[in-house]
Amino acid sequence: MDQSENTSLLDSLSSNFPSTTNDFDTLKIFVKEDEWVQAATKLKDEYGLSFFSWLSAVDWENDVSVGDPPKENVQPSFEILCCLSDTSDGNFVILSTTIDKTNPIINTLVNVFPGASWHEREAYEMFGISFEGHPNLIKLYLPDGFEGNPLLKSYELLTREVKPWPGEVDVEPMPESDEEIKGDDEQ
Repeated sequence: MDQSENTSLLDSLSSNFPSTTNDFDTLKIFVKEDEWVQAATKLKDEYGLSFFSWLSAVDWENDVSVGDPPKENVQPSFEILCCLSDTSDGNFVILSTTIDKTNPIINTLVNVFPGASWHEREAYEMFGISFEGHPNLIKLYLPDGFEGNPLLKSYELLTREVKPWPGEVDVEPMPESDEEIKGDDEQ
């Protein structure tokens, strides 16, 4: 669905959520951490966005153990994102908030969207983010005794200790014309 054509939804969301953007036909709402559950509840109850699709996190960090640091300086934090949609019109919204990395705790969405349980457990295991009020915040994938959170930018990857990260890859430009290709073959 071309969400940019649905101006009534965009106008309504913008009036209720001042930090609403529409980039690349994706509506994204940024809320403060303490408004996280309230915003998800409002989107479900008042906007009919009753389908919980996914939840994940982004580790915003300047210091990375693998690869090049970000090109622009970032404020170290976790960005929590979830995608909510309706089941009739195809409208969807990305709900986003930022939490502190030193004490990564946010309220659970399980009471609003029971399907958030698995996603929050994954974020807990992979990033170390705690979801306050989650009924069963235990590991999903990693074996007992595994230490660390593998999706943190600071996590040391054994494979990268053996073989360094290649960094940005330089790609040769494409030939401009058929003559250039023929000319290269003749030389």
